[in-house]
Amino acid sequence: MVSFIYQLPLAKDSSSWVHALFGQWRAGGTFTAQSGAPFTVNISSDQANVGAGPAQRPNVSGNPNDGPKTPQQWFNTSVFSLPALYTFGNAPRNAVIGPGLQEFDLSFQKEISLTDAAKLQFRAEAYNLFNHPNFNIPNRTALTANFGSISSAQDSRQLQLAVKLAF
Repeated sequence: MVSFIYQLPLAKDSSSWVHALFGQWRAGGTFTAQSGAPFTVNISSDQANVGAGPAQRPNVSGNPNDGPKTPQQWFNTSVFSLPALYTFGNAPRNAVIGPGLQEFDLSFQKEISLTDAAKLQFRAEAYNLFNHPNFNIPNRTALTANFGSISSAQDSRQLQLAVKLAF
């Protein structure tokens, strides 16, 4: 994560109304980049005859992370298979890496002194300014209809304006 705040040098030597309107602006931003989080692939059936639950995992016969990395198929689903009845699968915990995250947030802020004790603050903010798609983890239940596909994402670009009176 990288963040910054910068006092914009606009209208420094301008007349009073130009300076009042365009001067004293601050820009701030945050860039966040994260690699994908690992997750565990499970099965929905009780192959080991111990009761359904997160301990039930499939067999894996290759590297699932060699997949195409698209929302339709994030990882290689063909390397997973059901274990034999009354046995546990050999797939380890956290064997698959999910999608990463990239987000740039930007804000502009101006503070206007109304009196000695009162100030008005205006803010314009953009979250995920470049509208980069940040996908959630794919369907991780092996051998189901949408296994390996991503059906949701985090928030798209969000814009907001705010005015605050401090006294």
